[in-house]
Amino acid sequence: MLPAPETLPPQNVNRHAIISLISGIITLIIFCGGILIPIPFTSFICVPISSIIGLIALIYGVISLNRIKEQRQRGHPLAWAGIAIGGFVLFCMVCSVVALIFLFHINAIHSFPTPPFIQQFEI
Repeated sequence: MLPAPETLPPQNVNRHAIISLISGIITLIIFCGGILIPIPFTSFICVPISSIIGLIALIYGVISLNRIKEQRQRGHPLAWAGIAIGGFVLFCMVCSVVALIFLFHINAIHSFPTPPFIQQFEI
């Protein structure tokens, strides 16, 4: 039989889950801000910073999931939200880097015709 609800110890929200969620939200804000703000060269600063903070969100999210299981704490959705946001931003950045490498690699080989609007940006 379970004890009465008044005698159960209060379950705390895991701190790592909170850190994961907050760093995931900050990652999304910095990443979108670096791309959408029309200030020159903003993305050169914001994108690397958001990748570091996104990695922090992923790491803290995984750590918090393990600690939530072991210590029976709350914060499972917070940890998953931090992991999802951090992982999404990192996935977007990896896709952009691969696309840029592929674009310049194709232009270097000249195996495909380059569209006219890209010809002015060749290295």
